Amino acid sequence: MNAYIRCKLALTENTPTIKPYNEDAWARLKDSDLTPIEVSLSLLEAVHVRWVTLLKSLKPQDFDRKFNHPERGTQTIDELIALYDWHGSHHLAHITGLRDRMKWW
Repeated sequence: MNAYIRCKLALTENTPTIKPYNEDAWARLKDSDLTPIEVSLSLLEAVHVRWVTLLKSLKPQDFDRKFNHPERGTQTIDELIALYDWHGSHHLAHITGLRDRMKWW
């Protein structure tokens, strides 16, 4: 959700400064433990549908739009997409590795 919002901010403001957050602390909040996994999967799917729809509507020059990350400096939408492509693959590798180790197939 944060990546999608960062993308929208970059498209609607001139080099906005985004707010970083402590990912580990977010993950430890009780909604992570108390909410059924299906809710999180539905939320992820819905955000991806919105984000893909938005990205498909962009013109080539839109991918050069920028935002400022206080810890990482100025980034473009193109760089954000590349980061989250890697990020998604990284998470998938964790999940499939666990599935394989636990023999959940």
